[in-house]
Amino acid sequence: MSNPFEGMGDDEKEYQKVVSDNVNKRMEGAMNDLKKKYSDGRGGDDMGDNGPTGDAYQKHQQMQKKRADAARAQKNASKKAEAEMIKAQRENMQQNDQDESSDDEYDDLLEELDADPEMEALRAKRISHMRQKQMDRAENLAKGHGSYRIITQDEFLNEVTTSKWVALHFFHKEFERCKIMHHHLELIAPIHIECKFINIDAEKCPFFVSKLQVRTLPTLVIFRDGVAVDRLTGFQEMAVDPSEPDKWHTSKLQAWIASTGAITFAMPTEEIRKEMEKMGITPRGTIWSTKHANADDEDED
Repeated sequence: MSNPFEGMGDDEKEYQKVVSDNVNKRMEGAMNDLKKKYSDGRGGDDMGDNGPTGDAYQKHQQMQKKRADAARAQKNASKKAEAEMIKAQRENMQQNDQDESSDDEYDDLLEELDADPEMEALRAKRISHMRQKQMDRAENLAKGHGSYRIITQDEFLNEVTTSKWVALHFFHKEFERCKIMHHHLELIAPIHIECKFINIDAEKCPFFVSKLQVRTLPTLVIFRDGVAVDRLTGFQEMAVDPSEPDKWHTSKLQAWIASTGAITFAMPTEEIRKEMEKMGITPRGTIWSTKHANADDEDED
């Protein structure tokens, strides 16, 4: 075996020898301590805080275990969610298959209907009718339908002759009954776009008052294509109670105008009224009398 101090100077050899002796002593001491532990029955114990059984090590191990448990729980939850999603997708696919089967039956029925020339003609007629109604509505609104407006004598002919159906109220600004008629017509006009509702001051159009022989106010004249076809003078047969001639329902006036052909309206039958009441719908009529000009609307009898 070669000498480890060979080739060194005396001082360096001395220094290396001291270091070597010190290391050997420490190694020998450690070996003796280890032998003593095993002889005392404490072999493998490490009292140091950072040793394999120390507090810091144990805390680290516990934290690692918690992290592993959390990761395992998260993984299990993900697997469960994925399994539920796959189950839901399968059920949805089964439902879609059933829906597609129903859709196929419906499509087959539509194909059969489409192949029927009578059904095709009926459908085309219906579509044409709906388009015509939309066009008529737009045209009427452009002509001033849908609102209750006052006109002058100079506007009379243009207003009366440019619409198929016109309801013209001759009024006097001081007459209470004319105000009642105003009230009802203001409610009717926005509902029935098929007819134009206008009014004119009788004092300011003497020519047409004379031409149409208006003798009593209020007078409501119905025009068709510019020709007077009917009129309501005063409140003929409008009153609910003859003893109170100024107290009546808007629906009474609607029904009279509908009888001339100017609007489409039908009074609800008793059967319809009962069905409406079952659904919680209470029909109400608007009433305005000279005795209760500012009162709230009352229920229709």
